Amino acid sequence: MGVSYDIPGMGYKNPQTGAIEGFEPDLARAIAVKLLGSGDRVDFVQVTDDQRIQALQDDRVDCVVSQLTITADRAEQVAFTVPYWVTEEAILVRKGSGIHGFEDLAGKRIAATAGSVSIRRMRASLASLPGTTLVETPLSAGNLEAVARGDADAASNDRINLTCLKDASPHPDDFEIIAIGERFDPKPFGIAVKKGRLDLVNLLNEAIESLQMEGAIERLMDAAMAGIRAPATSG
Repeated sequence: MGVSYDIPGMGYKNPQTGAIEGFEPDLARAIAVKLLGSGDRVDFVQVTDDQRIQALQDDRVDCVVSQLTITADRAEQVAFTVPYWVTEEAILVRKGSGIHGFEDLAGKRIAATAGSVSIRRMRASLASLPGTTLVETPLSAGNLEAVARGDADAASNDRINLTCLKDASPHPDDFEIIAIGERFDPKPFGIAVKKGRLDLVNLLNEAIESLQMEGAIERLMDAAMAGIRAPATSG
């Protein structure tokens, strides 16, 4: 399973224990129980946003469960399961920034992750936001870091990712999240597999739908959000 390693609560490699934690690794383990009889029968590989599809095509992973929004162009490259989570576009800013909505991004610097739908959407929006520039980051964690350092005025990402990054930061009260989902389509996350693996897609769909009916996916998300802790810092 290809997962993120940089988003506490979503997909995170604990630097103290080396454990792979968060909602999506826990979902992968729950699916492994359904399909393989044990949550231990899954290996995790880090994938960054801009490598997720290539990792499948290169056979480095069998599945990607890493906030991969289902889009028509991506569905031409990989096969998707049914959505396991649906979120929306949002921005993260420092409190008191003066940014209260999408229109206030004009003339500002927006951080977004390379290879993400968010950076695609922000790039397409530049014509309606005069003077705005993009700050591309290799990892989603870099979105909040750019705002915290003053290298960006706002970060654009999935609302759930921004919530995780904010809550896990050393100073969560310094930031606020603003929904801009009314301007964009919802963001359904699906598990992606290599094109042509209909057999695997069908098995994954059965497991996801079973977990949804049991209420297990909601419980996994609730537990992941409740368990977020600020990463240890040095100095």
